[in-house]
Amino acid sequence: MATLITIRWRTPPPRSVDERLIIGDDRRARLEVLRPRTLGDTVGTYEGAVEESEVSELTAAGSDVELDVTTQDPRLGAVAVAADRVAQRLLGSPLAVGQFFARPIGAVPPLPQTLAFCVLGGGSQPVEFQLDLAGCVIHFSSSGAPVSSIPLPELPMGFMTSDAEGLGGIRQRALVEPGVLGTISLPLEIPGGVNELSVGVVGSWFLPGSESSEDFEARTDLQPL
Repeated sequence: MATLITIRWRTPPPRSVDERLIIGDDRRARLEVLRPRTLGDTVGTYEGAVEESEVSELTAAGSDVELDVTTQDPRLGAVAVAADRVAQRLLGSPLAVGQFFARPIGAVPPLPQTLAFCVLGGGSQPVEFQLDLAGCVIHFSSSGAPVSSIPLPELPMGFMTSDAEGLGGIRQRALVEPGVLGTISLPLEIPGGVNELSVGVVGSWFLPGSESSEDFEARTDLQPL
């Protein structure tokens, strides 16, 4: 398959968006989400068909287009609308995606708790990734307002299934099949004055069919404490 069009959504650091819509000459579209625009806890690849009329809309500004999410170029307005429409549709057709989430479990604060940090595979193909522990952070907030954050502790092992099958993800590549849930349990010390948490997740992601990795970033939904 030859690539007809590549459209990228980007934003400046520190919270960079990185999504790509790639249209092939077989009229198949692939959406690669490495730093999500919308579903912030989910990373991976989606795939589906596009109509001939959509291809015409998407090629109106050339074969390689970059869209700044924060500042829309009026010359790219029609292309941006068409690309977003196709991308939103593709979100319903996951090929290989991982959803990250975190749940505090155990005793009620201020007693010690445990954090269940999880990944759920979705689509029709497994996802492969490796966490960068130095960059993963637990964020604490109070009614949506940031309060403090702490790094994830050094972890002896990666994600595990409920049957104690190791899935990897720490110091080695994780392989998570569709429908499989992997969990890492870690001690959680909750600071005073907070009532919510989320986890910022960063690492290396292997797109389907690629042996080289790319940086990814996700953030779990806020969870009440």
